[in-house]
Amino acid sequence: MKGIGNITLLLLFAILSSCGNKSSEQIEKDTASGVVLIQNESYYEVVLSNGNSIFFSSYDEENGVKGIATDEDSVELTTSYGTGFFISNDGLIATNAHVVSNMVSDKDVNKSMSSLFESLKSLYAIVYNEMNEKYEKAQILYNYAYIDDDVSYDDFCKISDYKDELKSEMDEYANIYAALDDLDADDSEIKYHNRISIAYNDTYVTSTTDFVPCVLTKSDEEHDLAIIQLKNKKSPDNVAIFNVPAEDPLENYSWTEQITKSISEDKNEKVFMIGFNLGPTLAITEEGVKSQFNNGTISQRTSDRLMYSIPALPGSSGSPVVNLKGELIAVNYAGLNGTQNFNYGIRIKYLRDLLDK
Repeated sequence: MKGIGNITLLLLFAILSSCGNKSSEQIEKDTASGVVLIQNESYYEVVLSNGNSIFFSSYDEENGVKGIATDEDSVELTTSYGTGFFISNDGLIATNAHVVSNMVSDKDVNKSMSSLFESLKSLYAIVYNEMNEKYEKAQILYNYAYIDDDVSYDDFCKISDYKDELKSEMDEYANIYAALDDLDADDSEIKYHNRISIAYNDTYVTSTTDFVPCVLTKSDEEHDLAIIQLKNKKSPDNVAIFNVPAEDPLENYSWTEQITKSISEDKNEKVFMIGFNLGPTLAITEEGVKSQFNNGTISQRTSDRLMYSIPALPGSSGSPVVNLKGELIAVNYAGLNGTQNFNYGIRIKYLRDLLDK
């Protein structure tokens, strides 16, 4: 009986060892290749009630619209960064919705459209006045050339054409200025344009062209989650694929995990985050793109969020959060204002729901 008891203990020890918690070094080794640095280049288009469009770079409630442009090719792109992680072999990558999509509502933008129209009118007025000064000088030169026999016919024609071009452009700006008075902000349509791309962890990136293009496939703005996909729909062979569990590891324990929890360390005692704090500022090193690996403990749980003591900065939005077994438990999405010591994460059940849609 004693021998049987010893064998039972040895078997139990073997089972617990094989199902046990991992070291932080092993967790980082197992997961780091699966995270990516996400780059989002974006701008906004406002389709006016008269059918014309104007463009701007970004918007926030404090400053309103920024980077106004009347030509789409001249609008300055807003470039932002976040973190994502592979969740399938066909190139699916999970992240936060605010990292890769528009989180500004038309209603919010329309609140500042009236001031935008006034800003545009001021802009057009300035340009019109500058062109008018040039036109007046061109008119004087034209009058002089008309009566001066020393001015050749070809030169006179060039002066005349230049004057007429200025007049035509002035009339166009004057018409746009007048049309702005008739615009209704509530009838304007806001369109968000963006280009999403990624850089793999532990690779070299020297310019934005080194980023690999992706497309947005699914989004859950309520829970700030999104899924993007590589355009070729194929995850590289050497990247880690994070499993999105059907059951929450924070609530679900196998019998071996229950035993380990009672005699050793709970698998959720510590949590780890792999991401890119401050985007490329810290990520791009002489050795290539390098993620940061941080750990902490869960301090608070709600039905949809976790709060944990993992230090994080902008750029870590969308980072995977795993437990001591390397199980995915949350997606990092925001830090509290005024501190970098505590951050929230979205519980993994919402990513599972989004993936299943």
